[in-house]
Amino acid sequence: MSIQKKNGRWYAAVYLGIKDGKQEYEWSDGFDDKTEAKLAELEIKKNVLQSNHKVYDKESFPVVAERWLKMRDTTVAKTTYRSNKNYYNTYLKDYFKDKLITKIDSSDVFDFMMQIGKSPATISKAMNVLSQIFDFAINLKQIRVNPCIGIKKPTIKRTKKKTWDEKTIGKFLNLRDTKLSSAYTAFLILFSTGMRPGEVCGLRWCDWEDDYLIPTIGIDEKREGTDLKNDKAHDHVYLDQRVILQLKKTKLAHAAIYADKEMGTLPEDGFINCLMPDFRPMTDDYLRKTFHKICDKNGLPRIRMYDSRHSFGTNMMRNKVNPKEVAEMMRHTSVKTTLDNYSHVDKEMYKNTSKSYNDKIFKSAK
Repeated sequence: MSIQKKNGRWYAAVYLGIKDGKQEYEWSDGFDDKTEAKLAELEIKKNVLQSNHKVYDKESFPVVAERWLKMRDTTVAKTTYRSNKNYYNTYLKDYFKDKLITKIDSSDVFDFMMQIGKSPATISKAMNVLSQIFDFAINLKQIRVNPCIGIKKPTIKRTKKKTWDEKTIGKFLNLRDTKLSSAYTAFLILFSTGMRPGEVCGLRWCDWEDDYLIPTIGIDEKREGTDLKNDKAHDHVYLDQRVILQLKKTKLAHAAIYADKEMGTLPEDGFINCLMPDFRPMTDDYLRKTFHKICDKNGLPRIRMYDSRHSFGTNMMRNKVNPKEVAEMMRHTSVKTTLDNYSHVDKEMYKNTSKSYNDKIFKSAK
């Protein structure tokens, strides 16, 4: 058992036992703080004691899963990685801890799914993580077939998204409370472009060019920068002239504060939507709380902050904008995503069009 420092970071290790005549150790991730490394060491030690000092086989499920998580850490957005890791630690880790990945079959997977005891959505996400781990094992040539194939997951009942029409959005944006809010610029961007809240929080002045934005990072709940959802999320986001005017006002205001505080010139990597006095970026949670406070005070129906994006897509479809164009504006990777999310609008449009057509038929038949 030891704590070692390497390349400026502290690593914790716990001695597991002897395998093939060699000592085996389990190492934690690196930490900047020695105390954190010591806590990690204690956690590893507890796990070792619980497993009776077992040295895992290279084909054990935990070893393959941990390798998969390390791969995910470098290939997907941080939020996606954290979600994957959370589902693995919460639902998969203990259940499959003593199994070789080559020995897990469809009946094991089915038994696992049946014992989760959570909502259909949670079960589906846990099963998706499990299936991805098996796909990873196939790529490593450790197994030939994914045992999740053929297992029917519980049906997820999709609730209808709550959205605002253009009139409600206009009323909100013109409220005095909204205009005086520190998040006014963020609200304008959210409702006029359909950008994701995390993307809007991550916007920096260097991301603004003339009449468009080029999102580069997001901001998570800890105010840390994150990768965007996919490559398409980095596409240009074109702006209305009224939003551009507000951006110019906001930049001038930020520059004036910098000058008053003798902080020099406003940095190009400074956040557009930020909090004073230290210009730290806003978070999705801050936007949500501010948004709901204004809604409650002014008697507007509550929707999620993310539903500003759904409102944008829904209103575009109701205005009969071509789904392919809507997909481009919302930076969906496929028009199928747009149609899947807003098919209910198509049905409403179909009913309205059908009613209008039949009204004309029956009127002429009189």
